[in-house]
Amino acid sequence: MVLLTFLAATGFAQHSSAEKSSPIKPFLFNKFPDVINCTAVQLNSFFAGGQGQAVNIAFDNTLTLAGNIKSNITKYSNLQTVLVQLPAFNNILFSLSKRTDEHHNIIYTGHLFNNAYADGYELKKGVHGDYQLIKISMEKMLPTCNQ
Repeated sequence: MVLLTFLAATGFAQHSSAEKSSPIKPFLFNKFPDVINCTAVQLNSFFAGGQGQAVNIAFDNTLTLAGNIKSNITKYSNLQTVLVQLPAFNNILFSLSKRTDEHHNIIYTGHLFNNAYADGYELKKGVHGDYQLIKISMEKMLPTCNQ
């Protein structure tokens, strides 16, 4: 019985210290809306530049992504990915991929987040073919492991 009490107390103390030691992550996009509309034309403009070139794209008059292209790679004939480093957002990377499906439709996917921050954005395609950056909570997307 004493051994069980000791083990329970030790486990509780470790759990409590883990909760206290996990830092609260700052929000990077708390001044921006939960949904930001963007067009395929805007998204496609990220792919025009090469490594080291500057890009500056304003979405929906709410968010401007400006920075230098870190890489612009065509992996297959139907897949291209660009990474843009954003100085205005503590140099996090905007990752955007352009894929061509079997019917020659272009589909964009992407994200704008970093583990060091509590929030970010994920690019989603709407029902009418439009695109939106949807705000995400990093704690919900990537839960902390306390073990």
